[in-house]
Amino acid sequence: MSLLSRQHFLANFLRASAAPASNVTASNRTRTLAEALALGILCYLLARPVAHLDSAGTLAAIAWPAPAVVIAILWPMPPRRWPIHLLAMFVAIAATGDFSSASWRSDLGFCVLNVLEVALCAWLGRRYVDADGAIVTTATLMRFLLLLPLAAIGATSMLGATLASDLGHDGWWREWRTLFVGNGVAVLVLVPAVLAWRARLATAATSANSARNAEPLIALACSLAVVALLVAAAALQVSEQVQRAVVSLLLAGIAIYGGLAAAATTVATAAVFGVGLTLMRLGPYRYENAESAWHLQIDMAGLAILTFFVAVAVRERRQLALRLERARRMESLGLLAGGVAHDFKNILAAVDGYAEIARDRLAADSAARKPLREVQAASARGYELTEEILLAARRGDRVRESLDLMSIVRESIALARPLCRNGVVIEFEPADGRLFVAAHGNQLVRAVLNLASNASLAARSRVVLRAGSAPSMTGPLAVGDAPPGAIAWVDVEDDGPGIPAEHLQHLFEPFFSVRAKGGGSGLGLAIVAGVACEHQGGVAIETGPGGTRFRLVLPLLTKAPAASEQRFDPAEPIGHGERVMLIDADPESRERCEDWLAEMGFEPLGYADADEAHEAAHADDEPALVLAASDSLPASDIAFAARVVVLNRPIEREALARAAATALKDLS
Repeated sequence: MSLLSRQHFLANFLRASAAPASNVTASNRTRTLAEALALGILCYLLARPVAHLDSAGTLAAIAWPAPAVVIAILWPMPPRRWPIHLLAMFVAIAATGDFSSASWRSDLGFCVLNVLEVALCAWLGRRYVDADGAIVTTATLMRFLLLLPLAAIGATSMLGATLASDLGHDGWWREWRTLFVGNGVAVLVLVPAVLAWRARLATAATSANSARNAEPLIALACSLAVVALLVAAAALQVSEQVQRAVVSLLLAGIAIYGGLAAAATTVATAAVFGVGLTLMRLGPYRYENAESAWHLQIDMAGLAILTFFVAVAVRERRQLALRLERARRMESLGLLAGGVAHDFKNILAAVDGYAEIARDRLAADSAARKPLREVQAASARGYELTEEILLAARRGDRVRESLDLMSIVRESIALARPLCRNGVVIEFEPADGRLFVAAHGNQLVRAVLNLASNASLAARSRVVLRAGSAPSMTGPLAVGDAPPGAIAWVDVEDDGPGIPAEHLQHLFEPFFSVRAKGGGSGLGLAIVAGVACEHQGGVAIETGPGGTRFRLVLPLLTKAPAASEQRFDPAEPIGHGERVMLIDADPESRERCEDWLAEMGFEPLGYADADEAHEAAHADDEPALVLAASDSLPASDIAFAARVVVLNRPIEREALARAAATALKDLS
């Protein structure tokens, strides 16, 4: 098989293995068997050319890349699919051995050891580094270096050294050093490169980003540059020190300007090509003794670690600069919106007030009352718009209270279902228990409602909301900061076509919308981002051809609040027929509050003023619980009331429920 054929075979296999796993069916079993067979053939092709090196063996593990490549392929796979692939690898590696009467025990032992090494490294990487194999942050890179090349390879090398020393090879220490350095460098230089390109193949079909489409060309150019440099160093017979300095400068430049994928590919190319030159007794590391091989391996490990850290640090710095730029834009918008909204709310208050005065002075049957109601309704809509602008600019109300996130999500779903278009259903998968967060209830309801509404517009047939908690935030956030410690999250997932890559970086910008003119204000996701950031949380996005998932992340309160501080679930009754007198001069507000109190289990008695309530109270000697609007607060004697609670306008259902429950508790 030619080199080009091998490259096509490897690319097709990686693309096939990058597809998401589904339930085990007959077709999936066939596909799994085909993937396992392809993996076995790949392992055999990678291992066969170097299975019988005449060298002392210190470079065999690097020249034999099969275990490292299999680690990168199995890492993102669900563990339930590993056994058949590990069996295929065992058979492929066993096929490269002699299994003679003198060597069958060592051949069998090292076959088992290679399978153990692959399984251990893949499990550690999936469990403790990143489940998807994304080594893109300093934290994940540190965990990768400590757990795989050091811990896992160090442990399996101990077993290999024990096996080799028992079979009469070199001393235990020499065998361990040979296995540890060789296998550790192989995992260090090859696994990140294969993972980077495996992830890119998985997302290439959904990305229209020209920069991402140029990555293969950048990686190819960088690899050719490092190959040319190594060939020139071998031809000119430069020293190890000169080659090390020049290669390190080239790799650092690639890490800064080429990106992580190009850097990982170039490191792997430099390692493999450098080993090839050394095995052919070319270059400054000519394979004359074990010490020169040791120098080559140490240099490769150092260059790989340096390159990876530079690439990751540059990536994190660019992301931080982008977030700072967004923060500056939001701060500028906030300053502008804060001043405009304040003045505009004053204007709206004057319009609404004079409209109310004019309406009160008209006769009850006057035809002018209806237009004045429309003026007041328009003022209310303008007031809501200013609140949305302030939320999008992250200058909303900063009052926080301990709320149950499950009640927030249920209330948002109840508001979102009537807004769904025909054919789309909203489902909810609640958490096992209650999740308490420190939040502003109305802002959080608005954020979840906006996510659900957007998802219903993008969905083909189904929107699923989920709520849960986690010890910490592991994945990256598209906006906001990961809360320290435990988190509560709300997932809003649709089965739509996904979000184009070119739109992702603009999603949370105010007034950005891809809908037709008049189809949206462009503030929905900006409000979500503003609410999340105001609550010391963030928003994560996962999108693809099968749908999109938004995850709203908030800090989790580890200690449940007192009962009086909890958010009241509208579906749960609070009272048991207790009589509540409601004093509210606004008939529409009074009627609405009476309906809410009745749903909460109380017997509401509504009155327009305190005098009317006072007369009704004299007819019944039993003291009553009185709830009064702030502008309807009675100035006369209220001795008839057992407890008076004043409510600020606008009276919201949650505030009404909390006031009634608190007063009821005080009376008991």
